[in-house]
Amino acid sequence: MKTTSIFSTLLLSTLALAVPLNTRDCQAQNLQTFTGALGGIAATPVENSGNADRPFSVKGDTFVNLSAALQRSCDQQFNACANAANAGTGNFSVADCSAQQTACGAAN
Repeated sequence: MKTTSIFSTLLLSTLALAVPLNTRDCQAQNLQTFTGALGGIAATPVENSGNADRPFSVKGDTFVNLSAALQRSCDQQFNACANAANAGTGNFSVADCSAQQTACGAAN
């Protein structure tokens, strides 16, 4: 009886340690390390999807491996950058966006 009681106490203590203490501990971590941002347009965050089969997420799209997710993130940054360059909203060209995309891919 004492053994069961001690085991239950230890189990509950261990579970209590595994639960985050506040919501900040639950926030997603961005796995995209590239920080270049022409026109203030950053690469899309790459986060944990919570799905064990497709653990990486970029704007709701999930991926099996990190490299594919990072590539999508760089591609999305390029598209947004090129759109801004074509619209004339920044002091950069589509070629500059392309160079940034290459750097983004190389950083990951």
